Amino acid sequence: MNQEELDSLLQIIENPVRRRIIKRLAQEPAYALQLSKELGLGQPLVSKHLGIMEAAGLITSISESSSTGPRRKRYSLAKSISITMDVAPNLFIERGAAFEGAGGAAGSNRTSGRLRARVRDAVTGHDDRETLSLLSQALKEVDDRIVEIEGERMELLGIRNQAMQEAATIAVKLEGLDKRRVLFHILDEHDTEAGSISESLNLRELTVKSILEELEREFFE
Repeated sequence: MNQEELDSLLQIIENPVRRRIIKRLAQEPAYALQLSKELGLGQPLVSKHLGIMEAAGLITSISESSSTGPRRKRYSLAKSISITMDVAPNLFIERGAAFEGAGGAAGSNRTSGRLRARVRDAVTGHDDRETLSLLSQALKEVDDRIVEIEGERMELLGIRNQAMQEAATIAVKLEGLDKRRVLFHILDEHDTEAGSISESLNLRELTVKSILEELEREFFE
């Protein structure tokens, strides 16, 4: 997901009403009137937010006939995405990524491959009761693994923040704001290309090249 797509998505989900609608649609598709009743919101308000999210591509709708009145739209989520944002002194990371829904390729590691196989096996050759039991067990193991990974991620972020704070004590000694900005960019992005640094920091490329030469002589030789 590129920065423009992420910015657009963040603008959509910053609204708490839209987040409530998204949470409900994550369970199953629904109609505007149904959402209005379940969430305790006015139907015009719900319809407005549904229209905004559909225009952004986050949800989709199909028109269905109704036995009690005119045709109506049934809304469902159109994307499977993950958004992370980490903010601290000397730390700002925002990322958005799409991930696979049902089906998909084999797991990228042994654990995810085994868990994907458990889900696949749960829906093969079992009645509904046994399938639901097996899926419940698989979900518990997946959620436990996610919690474990998040715990390790928080620990790594703490280590990273400590390292950046130590680096900042050196960076603040440098004369010139642009020089400090370039150094922080290098540390944050692991990027030493003058062109991309120039674009990211809105600095002239010749200025960036000069600063990179200075930093290389002082720190990176």
